[in-house]
Amino acid sequence: MIFLWAAPKKKAAIDWPEVPQVLLGTLARRAPNAERFQTQRGSQMDAPTVSSPNYEHLLYEVDSDHICWLTLNRPEKINAMNNRLLAELRQGLLRADKDDDVRVVVIRGSGKGFCAGHDLVEDANEVFTSIYHYRTHFFEQFDTFTTPWQITKPVIASVHKVAIGKGFELSLFCDITIVTSDTKMGYNEFRYGILGHCMFLPWIVNMKTAKDIMLTGGEVTAHRAKEIGLITEVVEPDQLHEATLKKARLMAAIPPDIQRIHKMYLNRVYEMQGLKNATAYYLELVAIAGHQTVPEYTELMETIKKDGLRVALDKAQKRYKDLE
Repeated sequence: MIFLWAAPKKKAAIDWPEVPQVLLGTLARRAPNAERFQTQRGSQMDAPTVSSPNYEHLLYEVDSDHICWLTLNRPEKINAMNNRLLAELRQGLLRADKDDDVRVVVIRGSGKGFCAGHDLVEDANEVFTSIYHYRTHFFEQFDTFTTPWQITKPVIASVHKVAIGKGFELSLFCDITIVTSDTKMGYNEFRYGILGHCMFLPWIVNMKTAKDIMLTGGEVTAHRAKEIGLITEVVEPDQLHEATLKKARLMAAIPPDIQRIHKMYLNRVYEMQGLKNATAYYLELVAIAGHQTVPEYTELMETIKKDGLRVALDKAQKRYKDLE
């Protein structure tokens, strides 16, 4: 099945080396004041800015249990992430991190699925004038999209039905991931010549599993995802909200300073093992390769512009028919 829409005193930022529609796996803009994946750059992309709590594609709610509910709200596109939604998600997460009334954040999706990936129609209309222009764009995207990892408060991904491409990666950046038993996850975008952000996958699963997922572009079922450690918990579809609320209430009951210290510590454990250096290397590779697109991707984008997304994806899928 393939879905194709697709605080404590602030610490100094980590000094990273300068590294390098609807569907799947490109990422968005830089999160200002981020403590984790702070990169050096020469210029800032023209990203959408959100100065008001009146979001267009995001619902922001804080309940009496000190839980902030961030709901991706493009249900007509299965919450495919355009630049606006990504900017709003970043802003919502940063807002929650600064709100003393919030102790835990939940990211969930409205409508038929959690997130079907990046908005390919928007992607098809983006123009980059040079390798450096694309490189800057890609770094901005990664900084923004890793905001769940960057903020000091715990973040839960509450996932139903669809977590493909960018939606899949978003669930990996969160601290806890609860999914429904009918959920499909994965990097389908690789099959269409689209490079994604898959930096965290090798740190969550073993080598053979990471290669199987990335080199086939195949989907992973919810129960398989639990078995290999991609997610925290599997529940039936009608139990997702209750299970998420139960976990969030438990986490909110822990003293906030203790939660923040432990999240920062656990993140740093992986960074000290080499996560940030490996990520820097991958970003550099993708920043170069993304500007020099493969023929399959070029054909996909041209068909989207000429005949529409549905026709383009149906055409691209033909070469994978009967291979699984």
